Amino acid sequence: MTSNHQEQECCDRAAWVPALLQVSDPLFPTGAYAHSMGLEQWAATCQFKSGDDLVQFFQEHAGPALARLELPYLRYVRDAIVAEDWATVLELDAEIDAWKWASEIREASISQGRGRLRLLKKLWQASPEIETYSAAFATGRARGHHLVVAALQFELLNVPNEAGLMTYAYQSLANFVSASIKLLRISPESAQLALAAGLEQLPDWVAASKQVEREAAGWFAPAFDIASARHATAFSRLFIS
Repeated sequence: MTSNHQEQECCDRAAWVPALLQVSDPLFPTGAYAHSMGLEQWAATCQFKSGDDLVQFFQEHAGPALARLELPYLRYVRDAIVAEDWATVLELDAEIDAWKWASEIREASISQGRGRLRLLKKLWQASPEIETYSAAFATGRARGHHLVVAALQFELLNVPNEAGLMTYAYQSLANFVSASIKLLRISPESAQLALAAGLEQLPDWVAASKQVEREAAGWFAPAFDIASARHATAFSRLFIS
């Protein structure tokens, strides 16, 4: 095989990259900037003040939650989409809704999912998967969680499974970093150092998530959830609830 043919084959295999970059960019309007993803009251409770505190949060909560709950469910949803098993997709959507019992976390997920779904419909109008899920959402049979819409998006774009898991995990950490700049008043440089520290462990969290069977999936963090639930009645806050 000539070098030109090899280069063309490589480009063909990576045809999903430009679209993935578009839908993963902060410019993609999902409304994530308006939510703290539960971090606001937790940061106040734990008196977070620095990028090091954010790194500790990644290690003790955000990373394990990705490995034990979010990434496994992303995989289950995508497998169900591939199998055209929409009953299971909706069942998984309902399970995700139940796991996110604190309104701050649940509503942020639904808000992001709704925004992403709306724009995906405009970008890829002919997608039967998007239309099927949109119809279920419109009739109240689907909750519209961001994780489910992300799985739809990755399958629509033919993103390899590993790249989809990595991308979703990166976006999750980046959302916390974006919120921390306002909450902790850390510099953009400190925020990037914290993100880099989280990304060093991201491959391990992704690898661990692949070993989690559905009956064992879950992440129990009652103190974090309780702090998140207090957000709605907090005296002052930077993010919506």
